[in-house]
Amino acid sequence: MKITRRILKEIAIVSSAAAVALLIVSGFFYGTSPDFDYFIVAAFTVAVAPLSLAGLIHSNWKHKIERAMPEFLRDLATSIQTGVPIYASLEHASRKEYGPLKDELRTLVSQMSWGMNLNEALTELSKRVDLPLVKRATVLISEASTYGGDLSEIFEATARYVESVNTWRLRRRMQTLPYVGIFYFSVVLFLFIIILLSTMIFIPISQLAQSGIPFMRPVLDPLQARRVFMHASLLESLFGGILAGKISEDSYVDGLKHAMILAVISGVAFFFFFR
Repeated sequence: MKITRRILKEIAIVSSAAAVALLIVSGFFYGTSPDFDYFIVAAFTVAVAPLSLAGLIHSNWKHKIERAMPEFLRDLATSIQTGVPIYASLEHASRKEYGPLKDELRTLVSQMSWGMNLNEALTELSKRVDLPLVKRATVLISEASTYGGDLSEIFEATARYVESVNTWRLRRRMQTLPYVGIFYFSVVLFLFIIILLSTMIFIPISQLAQSGIPFMRPVLDPLQARRVFMHASLLESLFGGILAGKISEDSYVDGLKHAMILAVISGVAFFFFFR
């Protein structure tokens, strides 16, 4: 499913407004309570989750388009090699199953049937799809058709180019996956250490201080320590998630979904182990 930038912007505005409203309401009722920290996690989830879900849906649509491009270009090259005109080749290709690309090809064929030439139709296709890889492919085809040449060879070469880019991206994603896992592991390890410190140090020292044993007054009581550690884990989740997104998807914004997941993990851990 294609999700335009306008829809993404509207989702971001609505979810951000809902998150701010939740923070204001929870701050009114729990502003001085440690439970307010959980509402911070909830508000962050409300702000990020809808946009992340929409982004995942759009990414799935984008990857299907990019994976279908080499097959489409090769089919087009084969048709042209057999002597079929470019318009008839495109019309035949628009009936084949290329996933989401099929609908865009139907629109392209319709535009050419209304009198639009190939270059104009390809330009409109690149604007509608709005993907860098598709834009590069359409520019190559447009320039080649303008200045002449063997279109079948051009389509075949463009298919090889698109396929190599897809392969490189897949390899890059697989190679960076362990580094993303490091950020998740670091947050989980941090939470585990905090649980040990709280169980073995802060709580026993607090109990000894309450029993009247001198020189056993803790610097932080268990409640204060919990809030400090929770804020630290949330900060680690935020910055770790953003860096994970930059490493894996080359976008800080895409890292917000990792930050949200890590923040939820931290909130759940503190809710069950530090109550």
